[in-house]
Amino acid sequence: PLLSIVTITYNHEPFIAKTIEGVLMQQVKFPIELIIAEDCSTDGTRAICQQYAEQYPDLIRLITSDSNVGAIANERRAMLAARGKYIAFCEGDDYWTDPLKLQKQVDFLESHPDYSVTFHRCKHYNVETKLWRDDECEFLFTNVVDGVDISMDLFIDYWITQPLTMVLRSESLELKWYDTYKYYRDFHQIYHLLKAGKGYLFSFIGGVRIIQSGGIH
Repeated sequence: PLLSIVTITYNHEPFIAKTIEGVLMQQVKFPIELIIAEDCSTDGTRAICQQYAEQYPDLIRLITSDSNVGAIANERRAMLAARGKYIAFCEGDDYWTDPLKLQKQVDFLESHPDYSVTFHRCKHYNVETKLWRDDECEFLFTNVVDGVDISMDLFIDYWITQPLTMVLRSESLELKWYDTYKYYRDFHQIYHLLKAGKGYLFSFIGGVRIIQSGGIH
């Protein structure tokens, strides 16, 4: 596969099918794989993942274990399994809405070798309050149509993205980062990716981040 999609999931029974369907609807001109790392959920998440993996054996690779390993170790083992030149993320309670998002992001990285990571805009939805909100990135696109470069200063001053929007160059990712930080998450990851190369934020809205009480924050 040219691109590996990494989905980590734990107790996402109400959400995981929509996450997977967002991958299945992607229109791409290159081979992809979906790696689902299921962390011993106590609800019906694993059964749903297994059903999709059996239905799409050439696309989905399901990683499971007999005990809960935690979010960091779960993501690390998924990254170890990823074979693509590029890696995309979509955690098991988020979902994609643009069927061309992967094609657009990979096309950009293929033609811009000095960029290590790309993002796009997204919406936020709180399942408890039923409220939607924007990603607060509109100010970056007042006079811009397609996208903007993301500097380190801009990234640190404004939380301009979420993991579900990322497509990165796998050679820019180092697994040692998972062991460097006690609470390794996407903030550390993006910091190091921006040290390795340039970042680019597309103006299109390509997905939805779900805010729910069982999520990691």
